[in-house]
Amino acid sequence: FMFTNQDLKKLIIPLFLEQLLVALVGIADVFVIGFVGEAAVSGVSLVNAFNMIFINLFTALASGGAVVIRHTADLVLLPSCHTRNFSAAAASQLLTASVLLSVVISVVVLVANEQLMRLMFGKVEDDVMAACVTYLRISAYSYPAMAIYNAGAALYRSFGKTSTTMYLSIASNVINVVGNCIGVFALHTGVPGVAVPSLIARIFSAAVITVLCFSKRNP
Repeated sequence: FMFTNQDLKKLIIPLFLEQLLVALVGIADVFVIGFVGEAAVSGVSLVNAFNMIFINLFTALASGGAVVIRHTADLVLLPSCHTRNFSAAAASQLLTASVLLSVVISVVVLVANEQLMRLMFGKVEDDVMAACVTYLRISAYSYPAMAIYNAGAALYRSFGKTSTTMYLSIASNVINVVGNCIGVFALHTGVPGVAVPSLIARIFSAAVITVLCFSKRNP
């Protein structure tokens, strides 16, 4: 067998926890905003359901890219292969494609946020729609960060370092929860109080994973 049970545990358990922690960012926002009011909770919940579409899209894109990177890394080991930059080129293409796609999606969402919400969820109360639009506009700025993080995390998974991305997800959740509490309970900013910490947490994750991916210690 290529992997022992111990190897699979080291690979799968951190990966499972990481995906759970990624989902907890939105769940934490809904939990904390619950202390603000029903309209705010409804608005944030609706946008989180909408955001899951893009989270899954970026994850799928990154996972496919990781497969390509893994295969190109294997090709480099072949005696007949004269080019040793296949993996680097594949990683670069994954990052570029992720950034371009996420920027396009962000622009579309920023331009047509309310129209998209009404198309997805039909008629909702005006105060709920106001909360939706506020949370969605701020969330849209985080799409490139989510795409970059997923691309970098996929690259790390391609050489088996799933624990690194798990610890990074833990740090991101801590930043988000602390920021939510400050925004809602200390600053009393309502929906922006949970949206901005999520944005900051995702930018933090994207920045750290990018620095780690450019480290010369990695294959």
